Amino acid sequence: MKFVLASKSPRRKELLKSLGVEFEIIESSADESSISKSVPPKVYVQELAMLKSTSVASEIGGGHLVIGADTVVVADGKIIGKPKDFNEAFSMLSSFSGTSHKVYSGISVTDSSNGYTATDYSETEVFFNKLTDEEIKHYINTYKPFDKAGAYGIQEYASVFVEKINGDFFNVVGLPLSKLYGLLKKEFDVVL
Repeated sequence: MKFVLASKSPRRKELLKSLGVEFEIIESSADESSISKSVPPKVYVQELAMLKSTSVASEIGGGHLVIGADTVVVADGKIIGKPKDFNEAFSMLSSFSGTSHKVYSGISVTDSSNGYTATDYSETEVFFNKLTDEEIKHYINTYKPFDKAGAYGIQEYASVFVEKINGDFFNVVGLPLSKLYGLLKKEFDVVL
């Protein structure tokens, strides 16, 4: 069985590579706006991940397990996406200062031979230290976190902002490896 990662995320690529899995990357071209944000975050991320894995699986031949994933940050009950600009990134990070927020990742695996799809999700609570405006500005100007949900990457410099987490660290990076492995083992009888 061959693996396909339906994501262009360099972080997901590195995490999957860390498991010693050989895979190719085929980015999904599915219309993500078709998924409503009015559903609970754990449902939203699973639906997006499933949309990605099923759309790529339908475009390729059989014999592949297609992995789709999506990650969102949720603060005060609202889904926080990727910042559009400096001001939006500043606003996001300021709102996290001295509080906690949640990160949800949905994962979906589709067998391209028969269309069978299994999904799961992971939830992690992230607690930020109190941040100064100068720290936030320095981070945004230096690390340009515009491609990251919530405007930060826990695996890089922003780790100094994090007081603690409750849950899976790799979920916050963008691919909950333990959940993915469990899904592959239970639903597809695949042991990496």
